[in-house]
Amino acid sequence: MNYSAVSKAFKTVAVFLAMMLISSLNPYSASLSKSGMFDNTLKTAYPQTIVADMVEEHFNAPLPAGKTVKKCYIIGFDGARCDAVTVLKGSEQSGINTAAQQGGLYAAYCGGESFFFDKQKTCTAPGWASILTGEWADVHHVYDNGMVKSNDCLTVLTRLVEGGKAGSAAFKCVWGGHITDANATYRDEVKYTQDNNINVRWETYSWDDTLQAALLDEVRNPNCADIIFSIYERPDSAGHDTGFSKDNPAYTQAIKLCDKDAYDLIQAIQSRASYASEDWLIIITSDHGGYQTGHGTRTFGTRTTFIASNKAIISSK
Repeated sequence: MNYSAVSKAFKTVAVFLAMMLISSLNPYSASLSKSGMFDNTLKTAYPQTIVADMVEEHFNAPLPAGKTVKKCYIIGFDGARCDAVTVLKGSEQSGINTAAQQGGLYAAYCGGESFFFDKQKTCTAPGWASILTGEWADVHHVYDNGMVKSNDCLTVLTRLVEGGKAGSAAFKCVWGGHITDANATYRDEVKYTQDNNINVRWETYSWDDTLQAALLDEVRNPNCADIIFSIYERPDSAGHDTGFSKDNPAYTQAIKLCDKDAYDLIQAIQSRASYASEDWLIIITSDHGGYQTGHGTRTFGTRTTFIASNKAIISSK
């Protein structure tokens, strides 16, 4: 008998059963269920890596009747806990609710496949890297902030433009750790796109307000990028300053402001003169949650994120 294999299998089953029990008893899970906003539960949460799959499936799928071009926008809320999204229930000028009404709102998770054993931290750099590559840190090599992603695992932006599925892409952010710092996550991929004349723009802005102005200009432009990715920083900043909690007004207000910005972007997209002939996938998601004034650990508050999409998730990944 292979005792090592049996031990590994037993460990896997034990962890799975423990997670089922913990999830069913956890107040975090109860909060999501009570809200009535989510199309799944904490026990059936999607890995954040599914976002890259959704984007690739969108661009690989045939154009619907009457549509002539594929477009995609991934809107990021840095540090937004999944349970804090419940404060948006009933809000009409809400990006998350607008997207979810067309597709769905789902609980998701960051930090790797295993709740207990993965080394990937519930932090900004690894979270967005997993969202944009469709892989965990054992593949993209970003386990924590300040680590440069491997070019062996390119983002879906670069892959689709390089492969000819999309004509252009734009990455717009505030935090220097993505693009401009010495050990920026996408440092090598930026150079790769520039050296190979791949039409991906990498842009940084001073804060969320200047970012929002640039984003509105982008989506109002008849020749806007086919794939747009952006990250608002307000929730993460408020969480570090005053606490990551759905009961913290400063934190939830930061999420509400981002959500209103996302709503304005969606309205601007739907007002495009060419909108009727465009097939848009719009996703709103977060990289990690938080607990007290930090994150990086393996708690439900830090590990559970969300995905709102104007197209329902049908993948079984």
